[in-house]
Amino acid sequence: MIGYISSYESFATMEGPGIRFAVFMAGCNLRCAYCHNPDTWTDGHKIDSNELYNHIIRYKPYFKNGGGVTFTGGEPILQAKYLTDVSRKLIADGINIAVDTSLSVLSDEQKEFYTLCNLVIADLKFTTGKNYEKYCKKDIFSTAKDTLNFLQEKNIAVWIRTVIIPGVNDTKEDIKNYYDVIKGYKNIERFELKPFHTMGFEKYEKLNLANPFYNKADMSQDKMEILQNYLNELVKS
Repeated sequence: MIGYISSYESFATMEGPGIRFAVFMAGCNLRCAYCHNPDTWTDGHKIDSNELYNHIIRYKPYFKNGGGVTFTGGEPILQAKYLTDVSRKLIADGINIAVDTSLSVLSDEQKEFYTLCNLVIADLKFTTGKNYEKYCKKDIFSTAKDTLNFLQEKNIAVWIRTVIIPGVNDTKEDIKNYYDVIKGYKNIERFELKPFHTMGFEKYEKLNLANPFYNKADMSQDKMEILQNYLNELVKS
């Protein structure tokens, strides 16, 4: 089976537990104003599922402390059937499977793939369909919630991640709204706030793409600490 890959990162440490092999899948159905991987929007290069399996399996000796493979992107679940094919081969060799997704599509193909995952890293971008439409060019909020419900039903571990953007979603009220969305799920193991950064800006210039947030600076670390402490208080209450 043929899939479309943008790039790889071996020895990744930010894409789930342990040391991981990150596969950046090509293609995305969103156009987020703050995307730091616009290079993954295109079709990428073709690779057979057996070839990808053989490439990943070489790193198995390094997958310790819960490590394994993480499919990210782009939006990996757009290629759910392909990921299912690759993942079944990896699981047969004892490889831990994680996916980093915006939860933007949910059909039988995505459900089948999710059931193979040890971890779903869910990018909860906004808490209203209006903001999804404004900043991502597509309202997928209800699909994201439906996916979270499915993952809870199947007791699949979830990490929630949210990028905090200056002047967009950086108030305590915003954090409370995010927490209200996810607080009832027993399978959510953590909720991570990630600061907006400008490190991907050069990709927009290289690809000759308009950067909607070209005039924004990196998110303040001091304010991130305040918001994280507030989130911690909500979790404890």
